[in-house]
Amino acid sequence: MVKISVGGYDDGEGPSNRNQKRRREEEDEEEEPNTRRSFEIVDRSIELQEREDHLPPPPPRAPNGSASNATRVRSIPIFVSDPDVLDCCICYEPLSAPVFQCENGHIACSNCCVRLKNKCPMCLMPIGYNRCRAIEKVLDSIKMSCPNANYGCTETFCYSKKNDHEKECIYLPCLCPHSGCDFVASSKELFLHFSHRHVDSGTLFTYDKFFTVIFSADQKTIVLQEKNDGNLFIVHNNHEQLGHKVRISCIGPKSAGEFQYEVLARFRGSTLILQSFTKIIQGQYADPPSNAFLLIPSGFFGPLQLKLDIRIKSH
Repeated sequence: MVKISVGGYDDGEGPSNRNQKRRREEEDEEEEPNTRRSFEIVDRSIELQEREDHLPPPPPRAPNGSASNATRVRSIPIFVSDPDVLDCCICYEPLSAPVFQCENGHIACSNCCVRLKNKCPMCLMPIGYNRCRAIEKVLDSIKMSCPNANYGCTETFCYSKKNDHEKECIYLPCLCPHSGCDFVASSKELFLHFSHRHVDSGTLFTYDKFFTVIFSADQKTIVLQEKNDGNLFIVHNNHEQLGHKVRISCIGPKSAGEFQYEVLARFRGSTLILQSFTKIIQGQYADPPSNAFLLIPSGFFGPLQLKLDIRIKSH
């Protein structure tokens, strides 16, 4: 086995410069300093080029006359200590072919070359005309496992497809919404866990039918579970001076589709019906987003409780 450590040298330029790295999106979890990702190298393009240049020496033969397994298998496991060296140093997205370089060797993805009008931001030399074939071959050779492998995902893919896969991966870990429970698993495992361990703490409902939830004066969340597919939802409630800010979230992977829902409030003969779409989350949040909510005016609830009729529509 060959172990290679990449990214130990930092010249202040390029994607390994930690001082220039942006903060990832809020849904990305912060990695531990010593965490390493493993990649599998499948170097077929270099092998073909070697065959064109000269004939390789004959491989050693096994006792039965066949080539040994060691010569037939060219993939080797490696460890990259700084995977960000494979990201564009300008937009910080995973590099994918075509990759361009300027005369000083600085690299950039094709999108950034266009945005920067083909001028290298490091040295102001022209960029976007010369391909960096070496980096492209490395990118094509790297196969990585999903970060959610511990939760059941068995997919492997090129590094350039990492972001696309993470958006679609159904094994994204989700946190149990029950207060005090630290269980984390894929959404499917979480649904089973909640229905067995916290069956009495959630409100069961059926899609496309109205059901009633009642918030006490200081209660902020109510957990819902659909009877047939086990999907978990959270009704958020925040009391403000003008009324209650209400919204419903769905616990699941990012690829889970949105659900349309209706909230109906009645008070002293008046009826208010509001509609919206669920937000996809991976855990329990006590407060709903400040810029996305339904406002139930103060005239539609009593001094001690808020009673709502809710209908969540199936896909």
